[in-house]
Amino acid sequence: MICDWKGILVSDGYGVYRKWVGLRQTCLAHLIRDAKKLSESLNIDIMLFGKWVLKDLQCLCYMANAPPSEKEWEEFYGRLIQQLIARCRDNKDATGTFARRMEREIAHLWVFLEQEGVSPTNNHAERMIRFGVLWRKCSQGTSSDKGNLWVERILTLRQTCRLRSLKTYPILVDAVQRYFRGRKPNTAWITQN
Repeated sequence: MICDWKGILVSDGYGVYRKWVGLRQTCLAHLIRDAKKLSESLNIDIMLFGKWVLKDLQCLCYMANAPPSEKEWEEFYGRLIQQLIARCRDNKDATGTFARRMEREIAHLWVFLEQEGVSPTNNHAERMIRFGVLWRKCSQGTSSDKGNLWVERILTLRQTCRLRSLKTYPILVDAVQRYFRGRKPNTAWITQN
């Protein structure tokens, strides 16, 4: 699907993204959400760990708007590596699971600080596909490749129109009319600002 794309991937915790060979930013919002769940645990050790890691992840996310000084970064990095990961990674409970996850993702937690224009979260991308996700949940998807292709195209058309503040229906009607007249659809509207 992405062929020779050379961009920076901002991803959630889905395992297949770990094989991405290019630059990758782990979505801090997903980690923050999981840390929040830990901070609400009834187990006091897990709750304290969750609060601690939640605070550090929120601090890291804040750095997108206010980059840290070298001293602040060294303190943050030392606390994260030595206190959080090293101390908890061998635990057999949820704290160990989360610490090992952080350790696996360590090189991908702050790409947004090193590469201009990279977001610390994939919230924007998730908002872009939300309509499609909701459609799939409500409709139970399709049962054929032809149906899948139609859904991909119609949802892409709908989202592109939405982003360009255009009405979908007139563009769809025009495309269908052109098809029945043996003409190619007008795609000029796609590249217009």
